[in-house]
Amino acid sequence: MAEAIISAYDRFIIESAAQYLQTVVLIDDRIYESKSGSVASRLTTPPEVHRKAALKRRAATTVEKKKESTENIDDETPDEVSFHDVQNSFAKKRIICSLYQPKKRATFGKQSDVYNLCSTADVVIVDWDLHGDSGDKATTLVGSLVEQSQIEVPQQLRLVLIYTLEANLGSVAHKIYVDLVKRLSKDQVESRSEGLVLTTDNARVVVLGKHEYTTLTQFSGYCVPESDLATRTIREFSRLASGLLQGIVLRGVAKLRENNRRILTRFHKDLDIAFLTHRALVLPDEAFGQIIPLLTDELRAVLEDTLGESPLGKASAVTGILDDWCDNKWKLRGDAKLKIGNGAVGSEFVKDVLCNGPAFKTDYSQFRGSKITGLVKKSGNGSPEWDEKNCNKHNLAEYLSGDCGVDHCHERLGSLMSQRIRYGNSRRTLHLGVIVKELADKKRYMLCLQPVCDSVRMASKDRAFVFCFLDKATDDKLPTHCVMDERGNLIQLRYKPKVSNISVSNFKGNDDVVYANKDAKGRFVFKGAGEKDYEYEWIAELKTEHAQRAAEQFGRELSRVGLTESEWLRIKAK
Repeated sequence: MAEAIISAYDRFIIESAAQYLQTVVLIDDRIYESKSGSVASRLTTPPEVHRKAALKRRAATTVEKKKESTENIDDETPDEVSFHDVQNSFAKKRIICSLYQPKKRATFGKQSDVYNLCSTADVVIVDWDLHGDSGDKATTLVGSLVEQSQIEVPQQLRLVLIYTLEANLGSVAHKIYVDLVKRLSKDQVESRSEGLVLTTDNARVVVLGKHEYTTLTQFSGYCVPESDLATRTIREFSRLASGLLQGIVLRGVAKLRENNRRILTRFHKDLDIAFLTHRALVLPDEAFGQIIPLLTDELRAVLEDTLGESPLGKASAVTGILDDWCDNKWKLRGDAKLKIGNGAVGSEFVKDVLCNGPAFKTDYSQFRGSKITGLVKKSGNGSPEWDEKNCNKHNLAEYLSGDCGVDHCHERLGSLMSQRIRYGNSRRTLHLGVIVKELADKKRYMLCLQPVCDSVRMASKDRAFVFCFLDKATDDKLPTHCVMDERGNLIQLRYKPKVSNISVSNFKGNDDVVYANKDAKGRFVFKGAGEKDYEYEWIAELKTEHAQRAAEQFGRELSRVGLTESEWLRIKAK
């Protein structure tokens, strides 16, 4: 069978997944009994009465049995799985494949050894018919792993492959689907590709056949020989993170793994005494909090050195990836306001802009009705740049986005670039850059402008905190900040650093800082220490640089100098 041609875009995603993957666990009950490629030193053939129904093809004659006994044990028979080939396929991809044969009485629930082994692996591959149970143990293991990834550790990607000799792959997938729906809900489990692919928010379960042949032709695309299992595993995992930015993130995590010694060396054990002395000279809890920014700086340095200025590769590779993206992902939006001219091809224009910016390769003035050339002007050195006065970048951005089918994608990217994300239920503290919302009164949004030094070392005393009110963005008042709240709702806010927008509220310190407490509705709430005990819900937190910019803008407003001058001269100066 000829191998399908992979586009540059898909190749980038698959290579990113290959760089990220490190560990695979394969669960099978016949690893040390298989005649071909066994990892055991002494090979035995199980009695015929104990063989799985799926393996019984035809009764062997006496002559054939004698012939089998004289053949080399490495010769592969069609009803056996070569675990040696499986391990080799992963070894070629630099991925560790651990083979595990559970005992017949082993359990597969959340408290079992099998589950503990699989819970931390990047990929789990499990045989369907374990010790002749018709898939009961495999179903329990798959359901437990998916449930864990959905409820206990929702930030972890999970890929589980069922690798079976069963002819009817659809019946295998259906049994797993029914179990997952019972554990989660029908809305949380999606069935695709003839029912052989089951997905949740962060998990993917795929049913694969162990050989290339099948009597059910609709499943032929899911039958994979042992030597190709690693390649198929990487492709299936790449579908868990199939975006361009997601591919870059996978490469970044892989680079951090590769440079762990470099990072650890920077925090050598000889520095312990210096750090403990530093901790003794300041507040102990404050010193431990300073480790995180130190570590993030090192992680950033590694990523900058290893990924480089272009994580997508050289210019030619970037062009190929973007070309493929435009051909396969981009769709023209019917109500786009930007006019590129009659006869101009939308996808070609998008490729031109994404690859070259304002330095177009095509002269769009040749197309009637084109509004493109007016967007660009010559800079001081003669190179093209966007004309900020005449270029309506909102219309240009709208056109480039096309019919992407994603609501508020630009606002979500704006949130990602400016908002500091809090994972899990870590405690929320009140300091510079935190956005809160009044739970009473006018329920206004407020940005904390309290200097960092005045947000700590409070020693259970009351302290006044400074806030600036934030307006909800409207069509007339465009947002300056886009943030996501705890429930994933996008909030567009407008910051106006004026003295008239200032509010001051008192809070009492707890362990030297102001902590938010979780209420019955799951909200993080700060309680004021004033006479009315106002309450404020924690909404989001700006990244340090964005919070500092907001404080600087307000400080600039406060530092304005009022004076008497000639009105005629003031107008002239404008």
